[in-house]
Amino acid sequence: MKRNIIASVFLCSMIFLFGGELNLTEGLWYISFPENSGEIKPSQIALRLMEGGSAETVLSEKARQQFEEFQQKIKKSTGKEPPILSYSWEWNEGELTIHSQSSQTGFKATDVYVPIDGQHDVLLPKNKAKFTLIARKGARLAPERARQFFKELHEANRDKFADNLKLPENIPLAEPEKERFNTHFFNRSHWRDAPENSFQQFVLNAINKGSRLADDAKCQLPSLEKLLASNKGKAILMQYLACNPEWRVYRGNTNALHAVRLFRYPDGAVASNQFYSHFLTTDENGKKVGDPELEFQFRFEISFDGNAWNSSAMFPRDKTEHRKNDRGGHTWETRFKCGAALVNIFDQSQFEGRQMTAAALEYSEMEFARLLADLENWRALLPKDSCRNGKPDLVLRDGMQGGIYEGLLWCNPMERGTVYLKAFEITKGTQLSSVRLKDSSNCVPGWSSIPQEQFFSIMQFTIYEGEWEQFYGARFEVWFKPDDGSKERKLLEKNYKIQGWQR
Repeated sequence: MKRNIIASVFLCSMIFLFGGELNLTEGLWYISFPENSGEIKPSQIALRLMEGGSAETVLSEKARQQFEEFQQKIKKSTGKEPPILSYSWEWNEGELTIHSQSSQTGFKATDVYVPIDGQHDVLLPKNKAKFTLIARKGARLAPERARQFFKELHEANRDKFADNLKLPENIPLAEPEKERFNTHFFNRSHWRDAPENSFQQFVLNAINKGSRLADDAKCQLPSLEKLLASNKGKAILMQYLACNPEWRVYRGNTNALHAVRLFRYPDGAVASNQFYSHFLTTDENGKKVGDPELEFQFRFEISFDGNAWNSSAMFPRDKTEHRKNDRGGHTWETRFKCGAALVNIFDQSQFEGRQMTAAALEYSEMEFARLLADLENWRALLPKDSCRNGKPDLVLRDGMQGGIYEGLLWCNPMERGTVYLKAFEITKGTQLSSVRLKDSSNCVPGWSSIPQEQFFSIMQFTIYEGEWEQFYGARFEVWFKPDDGSKERKLLEKNYKIQGWQR
């Protein structure tokens, strides 16, 4: 009797797997995205499961071309054949497991999918935090099942860190200042509303009006190169940049120093974006509405180890690139060496000739030439709001979403080094976003030999624990790591009422 039951279960499994209800090896399973309505939109990537347990990906023509271009770019950048993924599958206890791996890199991944009762053309991810499923072309979910899918997805991805936290009693908590991002991101104001004679005004006013640079034009900053050529010049340059609120000096992923140019709000306050942009709205036909001179993206960075801020072994990003956009605009990434350093300028507008790049080079050359001509009086060249007398302080300002903050720091460690933030939930002492907070908040602050002088620095960071409107108390600590290798020390701490960023 027991043997008959086992045989029946096995037979039913085989019918389920290869019979009319669910034949895994027939046709393609598309990696797909469900919608609230129950509609399922297939991507351009599909899986073909073959008898014997092997599997392969099937790409649309467009996806295949993009993949081949990507592989060629990897080979050109690294000189090596790009890694190849192999796939296999298995069916166990009503679950489909798909394995992918690369023998060249050692990469391995596993995805598990489960069927829906009574439906043979959709398999849901067993990991409820995963937002894609696999489905036959034309498959649909019942609306109530689609709603359940998104409810489970939300719950699986929801951060429950602050669910049972309360604000600490008898501990004063400062509140972040009101956010400033809406000034430019949502009410269509423009970064050109800048302080008079500022760097950004000079750069943005050049759009469609300034000098033009040909794609093959040689770019240079002679005064910066001369400053970097001597120990004295380089030392004063680094202190000047660290003390200047319009530059942010920070350490990248490889610990190399970078300096990025910052914009200001119309009232003169420094903005921490690093990438600055303004986009025109579009009408119902997809046509842009407004003055094309107002649309742009811009970034100006100096990397002192000679590698771009976003470079990697696969993509060195050490050469100038020009791309024409789908809607007629242009994007330039101008990269050139200044001694051992690399200057990297991102310039996107609707006009020919990378005019923002030309203006940025002209303005920066004037700035560095003034510094080179009078190294001993470098402090006289700093903006008036670079330094103030008093005690050190950390002021948080809300960012464009809950959990995203700007940190406005006034400090003077009296020597060169790097500051960074640590944060702890107050009632339980749990450290918050430890690695990512350190990476995103680090910067080289200004310094002098006068203790009461406090220099301004700005940083942008995200606290990942918790969700929007779940407020809790956090202690922020400012730590300083001297360049001479001596022991790190805490400069100050301050308690704030904060919320986490909602994924």
